[in-house]
Amino acid sequence: MNSLVAFEAILAVSCLISLNLARQAFFPASLFWAFGALTVGVTAVLGGFKFAGYSSVETYHTTAKYFAASIGIMSFALGAVSGLFANFFIRFYWWILLALIVILCALLLVGHWRLSPDIQKIVVGIIFLVGLVRLISAGMLAVYLIFGVACFVLADMAVSWLAVNTGLDATNIYHVMLSLGVVSFGLSASRDNWE
Repeated sequence: MNSLVAFEAILAVSCLISLNLARQAFFPASLFWAFGALTVGVTAVLGGFKFAGYSSVETYHTTAKYFAASIGIMSFALGAVSGLFANFFIRFYWWILLALIVILCALLLVGHWRLSPDIQKIVVGIIFLVGLVRLISAGMLAVYLIFGVACFVLADMAVSWLAVNTGLDATNIYHVMLSLGVVSFGLSASRDNWE
């Protein structure tokens, strides 16, 4: 079996674990966490087929990769922010969800949903800031958030360095970092059971 396929499978299983953990968060935060994990999981499945030799899925994998790096990351950020402002989200979640769905549909229809790398870094920074703020009151939830962000940052910036120093394939290291980050976000979401 191709190692790239195996590591894509590990990422897909990590997304399933995260999806299961995200169910324990309060609504609508659980929806945001689950959608973020789902976008990464679909990308991993398509990547597994691509690396297994099915070249016909390559364009779908590329689109899914950009979607996960834009809308998926934004969903994780919304999950983190909704946990921070739980009172507000619990009280007005229908209006918030309706507005977000309308905005998302509009962005998808006009084709402007892809975030630039600088905006992606800002969104990941927002998750990190939420983790820092929640360190005061939420303990392990915040630690999982910060660890997830650290994994995403390492996946983006330190893969080449890690590949040179460990001798492993850079793409496999990237998948391991994403797997750890997604599971960490799921663990964070599972502890955010605001009542």
